[in-house]
Amino acid sequence: MTTKPMLRLFATPEELWVASLTQLEVYKGSQGLHRRVEGDVEFNRLSNCVLAVAPEAQRIWMGRGAQREVETFGPERSPPRIFTLAEGPDTPCKPLNVELADLVCDGARLIGCQVDGRASLSRILWSDLSGEDWRTLPLPEPVIAEPHQLAASEEAERGAPSGVLLSSHLHGVVAVDPGAGRIAVIRPGSPKVDFVLQWEPSTREEQWFAVPTQQGVLVAITQSGHASTLAHYSDKGALLTEFYTEGTGAVCGLALADADSALVIMKCALGRLELSDESSFAEITSVPLEDAFRFATATAAPGRVWIAPDHFEYGKLAQVRCEAGKPLELLLFEKPQKKGAPLWDEGRTRPRLEWAVANPEEKLTGKTELGMAVSSSVTWKQRFENVGALGAGLLLSVGGRPMESGLVTISVRLNGEAIQLTPVPGLDSTFERRMTLEPRTSGELEFTFHGVNEGSGLVGVELSPWTPPRYLPDPQSFGGAHSFITHFFELRVNPAETP
Repeated sequence: MTTKPMLRLFATPEELWVASLTQLEVYKGSQGLHRRVEGDVEFNRLSNCVLAVAPEAQRIWMGRGAQREVETFGPERSPPRIFTLAEGPDTPCKPLNVELADLVCDGARLIGCQVDGRASLSRILWSDLSGEDWRTLPLPEPVIAEPHQLAASEEAERGAPSGVLLSSHLHGVVAVDPGAGRIAVIRPGSPKVDFVLQWEPSTREEQWFAVPTQQGVLVAITQSGHASTLAHYSDKGALLTEFYTEGTGAVCGLALADADSALVIMKCALGRLELSDESSFAEITSVPLEDAFRFATATAAPGRVWIAPDHFEYGKLAQVRCEAGKPLELLLFEKPQKKGAPLWDEGRTRPRLEWAVANPEEKLTGKTELGMAVSSSVTWKQRFENVGALGAGLLLSVGGRPMESGLVTISVRLNGEAIQLTPVPGLDSTFERRMTLEPRTSGELEFTFHGVNEGSGLVGVELSPWTPPRYLPDPQSFGGAHSFITHFFELRVNPAETP
């Protein structure tokens, strides 16, 4: 299976750069979509799209890498080209003077690789950011790695050319060549390739992921999008720890969360893996992710990782908060459609409320029928719980024709304390309270409806957790309410009972 990405992410604490096959989009804090860069890139899925970024230096390298399998497809019709946009994203392109298969930025230097006629790793080169003087990084002899437990069928064809994918991480640059069964690691600033591990060549059904660790390299291999092995190896090829997952636990992306842990992206879950000689999962959280074969990743800062489905036309971005000792948090954002538009959240999974039920098999229908007589009352109580991360308060909205026409008046209690709803002309009555809403805690709402006049109608209730500003694209904001739960009351006020 090819490792060639359709999308790549690059990030700093303040910026996110999203590179697709034909353009680069730059997001700057609360400015959102800051600029778009159209590239001189041929859309050719047989070739890797090379897009490297040095955000601090405001330099971009984009183009098409020489990954073509000559034996099968013949020589390139036109020479692969990589361009440097040297003084900011809006400047003219300047082609590099070397043919490369892939390219990454490693601090103050560029690292590129070249492939042989079968699109397998043959040389690794480096240059300063000028990209003019290229030197070879010596490749050591591969070390045979201990075999992992993911077995392919005997009929599966191994060794199909896959091309080489480079990526840069906290503990170095990794070159992944599944078709040859090799992974090479260059430590930060190292004048050589520090180690190369060798496995059996991949099958066409396999997808390989790898990130360097302090001990060696974390490798995930997924077969047909269904079964995965997640294996932590030392730089000597020793298998330190291995996990097997399948189904919704199949791995589709890896990233370093910080120096000592990795974020593991699965089909329907996120996991934070503490890295050591005996690695273990500190937490696994089920989340609703977009169905994707693989995810592009970029670590913006310790405990903050951007992820996006590896699609040519991506629609959503997500930031994962994966700090040690805190619950995993997923923030989803809708891709802006025009320059200048901010990254507003499309659907946030934390903090998030749910109505609590005594029996897990029960479920609120969303509507309750209540009847009362004039001058009498009826009470409804319901607990709710925060199934997400820390919230900063609650926002309650109540409205409907029975309130507007004077059929009923409503008294509300929150956790046993009477609260006062504030009428808003033309809108629902609201109540807002800033309070700490801890994860996995619950509260109780109590509504008492007092019959005033005969009639019937529908009253709606909406309860939202207040999202702290640190979860928002603009940390200077006051926060906001983004997810909500609702319930409706079908009220009927009958004539007053005669003595």
